[in-house]
Amino acid sequence: MLADTRPRKINKMPAVRGEIAENASLDGISWFRTGGTAEILFRPSDIDDLRVFLEGIDASIDVTVLGLGSNVLILDGGVPGVVIHLGKNFSDISFDGNDVIAEAGALDVAVSRACRDKSLAGLEFLNGIPGTIGGALRMNAGAYGREISDVLVSAQALDRAGRIHTLSHAEFGFNYRQSIVEEDWIFVSARLRGVLDD
Repeated sequence: MLADTRPRKINKMPAVRGEIAENASLDGISWFRTGGTAEILFRPSDIDDLRVFLEGIDASIDVTVLGLGSNVLILDGGVPGVVIHLGKNFSDISFDGNDVIAEAGALDVAVSRACRDKSLAGLEFLNGIPGTIGGALRMNAGAYGREISDVLVSAQALDRAGRIHTLSHAEFGFNYRQSIVEEDWIFVSARLRGVLDD
């Protein structure tokens, strides 16, 4: 049997500060705890780390973004290319008056509860969505008669070249469970607006 002499994809990855692994299991990441491996799994340490990675990765390599994976079934055969997992390193939640600024990896329920603790109403519906803010932005997630488009002020996303974009509500072109933002853009944060209430 001949040895495989092709260069491994992991050797073509840019230098990063976050975690990067080859043939990494995804069953511990996905909501349903099923599925195969990621050819390459990258967990960026922060937005700058993700930006550097996107600037340096070859455009021909497939990239899949995974948050909580609550709306995803991963095949046993795994995911080719790179899976970028925005987890705990992208879960900050802060406040600016009646606005909550949530990073894309923040759990929807965590944002809802943080707003409750600040007496900020209007985001209670997030408590019923098993996912992250990044996923909620991508699919205009909703529950209990409200959706992310009802509270979004703006969001930030990185394009495939690592450039950051600030998107207004209007630029999302929201419809039922969808937006028109470029499929390969990666959301990194959102500014959501609530109202002070008991």
